Amino acid sequence: MADLSRMPRHAVTAGVVTLALLASGCSGDSKDKAAPSPTSTTATPSTPTPPPLRVTAKGLPNDLLATMKVVYLGGKVPTTGDVAGYVAKRKPLKKSVALTGSTGRWKNTRIAAVGYGKDVTLLVKDKKTWTVVGGWWPSLGLQQRVPTKTMRVLAIGSDARPNEKVSSTRADSLHIIGVDAKGVGGIVGIPRDSWVPLASGGTNKINASLAFGGPTGVTRTVQNNSGVPIDGYLLTGFKGFRGMVNTMGGIRFVASEVLKSSHGPTLLKKGVNLLRGEPALNVARERHTLANGDFGRSANQGRLILAGMGMAHAGGAAKLPKYLSAMWPHVETDLTAAQVLNLSAAALFTDSSKVPNKVTPGGVGMRSGQSVVLLGGGAQALFNDIKDGRLGG
Repeated sequence: MADLSRMPRHAVTAGVVTLALLASGCSGDSKDKAAPSPTSTTATPSTPTPPPLRVTAKGLPNDLLATMKVVYLGGKVPTTGDVAGYVAKRKPLKKSVALTGSTGRWKNTRIAAVGYGKDVTLLVKDKKTWTVVGGWWPSLGLQQRVPTKTMRVLAIGSDARPNEKVSSTRADSLHIIGVDAKGVGGIVGIPRDSWVPLASGGTNKINASLAFGGPTGVTRTVQNNSGVPIDGYLLTGFKGFRGMVNTMGGIRFVASEVLKSSHGPTLLKKGVNLLRGEPALNVARERHTLANGDFGRSANQGRLILAGMGMAHAGGAAKLPKYLSAMWPHVETDLTAAQVLNLSAAALFTDSSKVPNKVTPGGVGMRSGQSVVLLGGGAQALFNDIKDGRLGG
C-alpha cells in the first residue's frame, strides 16, 4: 500500500543538569587549597509523550487502514479525478479513530466502504493501492458528498431463457436511471414494444435492438432515439434478477392495489409485500392483467428498481460491498468498479419514495403485423427532462 500519513512531531523535554565548576585560588603564600564546595543537581520534570494517534477497524486489512489513516490524520490521499481537490480541503482529526466497514469485489476489482459516524469512504484497490473514489466526511469539515458527474445509466433486462445468452436475446425491460450530485434523480421506463429505428439498421421494436446489436446496440438505439447521453449500461437476465433479489434477502414492495397474474395467482397484495426472487420476477413480467399493458409493466419494473434501492438504503454503507460482491456474477456492464460503487452509494442518501418513476407515453398501433407503441412528443419531453440526471429538477 502506498502513502502512510505523517505523524505530528512531539517535543520531548529532557531534564537539564547544571554543573558547578569550582575555582581554587592561590596566594603567594603556601597555603592549602580551599576544599571544593558540594554540588547539587536539579532535574526539570519531563513532559509525558502522548500516545500515537491510531486508526483502527475490526476486520479491515492493514493496507486499507493505511489509506484511511491518511484520510483522517493527514497526508496525501490516494484519489482519482475530482475527488483529489475535494479531499484536499478536509481538516484532519487530532484524535484516534475507530472505523467500521467491509470489503468485497466487483468483477476483478477489490472494493470497500468504510464508515465513521456519518462519514462514508468509498475505495477501490488498483493493483497495490487502495484509492478513494468517493464519499462524504462531515467529521472532517466536508459536509457534502464528493461532487460527482451526472450519470445516465441504462438498466437492461434480457428475456433470455435457460441456455440462451443474456446479451443476444430481446430486452424485456429498459430503464434510464439518472444520478446527479444530489443522488438518484429519476427513472424513465421505455416500453419494450416501442417502434424505433435500430442502431444496427432497420426499424423494429426497441427490444429487438439487444438481439441484433448486443448491449452496445441497445444502448446506441436508446441514445439515438431519445437524445439522452447514456454513460453506461447494466444488463441482467431472469436468473440474474432472481439472484440479485435473493442476495438482498428479498425486497420490500408497497403496492397501491392487488395485482393478479394472468395465470390466476395473486402476485401482490395491497400494501407491503416482501418479495423473493421468483415472485419479484413475476411482478416484473406481468402485463396482461394491467389496464395499460406494456406501460404498466414498465412502471412496475421501475418500482422494483426503487424497492431495491430502498433495501440498499436500509442496509447502509457497510453492506454495499457484500451486495455488490454477490451481484456481479449476475450482471454484465461497461461501468468501472468505481462508477458502480458510487452509483450504488447514491441510494444511501436518496429517499426512494421521492424518486420520480415515469414511463414514456405513446400511442398503440400496428406495424409489420405487430402491435407496437408509437412514441411521440410526450416521450421526447420526458427524455429531455432526464438529460441532466434529474426529473423535474
